[in-house]
Amino acid sequence: ADASEKQLSQYADLQHQFEEAGGYTYKQEMMTVFTQFGFKVEDFNRYLHTFSGGQKTRIAFVRLLLSKPDILLLDEPTNHLDMSTIEWLESYLAHYPKSLVFVSHDRMFIDQIAKVVYELEYGTLTRYPGNYSQFVSQKALNIEKQQSAYYRQQKDIERLEGLIEKFRYKKNKAKFAQSKIKYLDRLERVDDPKQDQKNFKAQFHSRIKGGKHVLTCQDLKIGYGSVLASINLELLQGHHTAVIGPNGHGKSTFLKTIMGHIPALGGESLLGHQIEIGYFDQEQLEYQSRKTVLEDLWDSYPELTHTQVRTILGSFLFTADEVFKEVNVLSGGEKVRLALAKLMLQQANFLVLDEPTNHLDILGKEALETALIYYEGTLLFVSHDRYFIQKMAKAVLSIEDGQAQYYPLSYQEIQEDVKHQEKIEVKQVKQDERAP
Repeated sequence: ADASEKQLSQYADLQHQFEEAGGYTYKQEMMTVFTQFGFKVEDFNRYLHTFSGGQKTRIAFVRLLLSKPDILLLDEPTNHLDMSTIEWLESYLAHYPKSLVFVSHDRMFIDQIAKVVYELEYGTLTRYPGNYSQFVSQKALNIEKQQSAYYRQQKDIERLEGLIEKFRYKKNKAKFAQSKIKYLDRLERVDDPKQDQKNFKAQFHSRIKGGKHVLTCQDLKIGYGSVLASINLELLQGHHTAVIGPNGHGKSTFLKTIMGHIPALGGESLLGHQIEIGYFDQEQLEYQSRKTVLEDLWDSYPELTHTQVRTILGSFLFTADEVFKEVNVLSGGEKVRLALAKLMLQQANFLVLDEPTNHLDILGKEALETALIYYEGTLLFVSHDRYFIQKMAKAVLSIEDGQAQYYPLSYQEIQEDVKHQEKIEVKQVKQDERAP
C-alpha cells in the first residue's frame, strides 16, 4: 500500500510536470503557430527543400517560437508578415512566459508588446519604462527639461563670465573673480540636447487639380489567370484610402491592374478627367543601374539645373559624395528615398503607393507621413503598417479570400466595430448556452 501511494504520488508529480511542459497541448500549439504563419496543414508533411526561401525563413521563426527559449531575441520580427499574422504574433508574444528582447520599426507592434524601450542614439543607450507611446512622450519631456536646464545654465555662465571679465584685473576684486573661475571649472555642464533628427524632407503637390471623380472600378476582376477578387470602388478627389488584406490575396495585383501593368480579367477601371498618376512600386527596390544617384534623377528630370537636383537630393539625405554612389549599391532605404524624390517631382494628383514604408526606419516613416498628410491630391496605398494606416487613411479597402469590401471608415473605427461585433457574438453564445 505504501509503495502504491508512493507510485501514485510520483505519477501525480510527473503528470503535473508533463502538463506544465505543454504535453497535452504541444501538438495543437505547433499546428496553430505553423498555420498562423501562412502554411496549410498538409504542408506539415512536406520536405523542407520543397519550400521557397521566404517560407524557410518563416519555418525557422515557427521553430524558434515553439522552442520557448529563456530569452527570445527577435530582429525585426514583423518584416514581410501580413497584418493578420502580425496581430496574431502580438497576441502570442504578449503571453510569452519568458524574457523577450526585440528590435523593431513597427510602432504599433512596440506599443502592444513592449514593457520597456531602450533607445540607441548617438552611441548612448537610454531606458524608458513603458511602450512606444510612453517612450515618445517621456523623451519629449526629457528633452524639454534638458533644454530648459541648458538655457538656464548658459545664462548663469554668461553672467559669471561677465563678472570675471569685469573684476579679474581689479586688485580688491581679484580674489572674488578667481573664486568664480574655479567655480566654472568645477561646474558640471548640462549638454545641449541633440536629437537624431536627420530626416528627409518631402513636399508632395499636384501640378493640376484634376476632376472630382478620380477612379471608378466596376466589377473589376483582378488576378493572374484565375480571379482573385472582383472590385467595385469609387475614389473621389482628396480621398486617402488604404488597401489591406493577407499576402497573396490581390492587393498589389489590384494596383498593377489599375496601372495597366497587368490586364484585368473582367469589368473595368476608369480614371477621371485630367487625372495624373504617380506610382510607387515595391519592385523599384530591384531597380539596377550603373548610373549615379545624381545622373539617375537628372536623367529623369533633365529640365532641372544642377543646383536644383543637388538641393532635392540633399533634402532626401543624399548629401556631399553620396550623390555619386551607383544606384546598384544603394540600400533598400536609400532606393526608397530616391524613388520618393522622383515621385515628388512628378507632381501627380493621384498617388498609388505599394508598401511605401517598407525599408524605412521610424524617422523615415514619420517624414513620409508628414509629407503625405498635407498632400491635397488623392492617395491609394497598400500597407501592413497599422500605425501608418491609422495616421493616413480615411477609408479602407479590404481584399481577402476573394472578397473586396470597402469601408468609408478609418482603420481605428473598423477595429472598434470588429471588437463591438465580437462582444455581441460572445454575449449571444452565452445566452444560447443558458437557453434550455
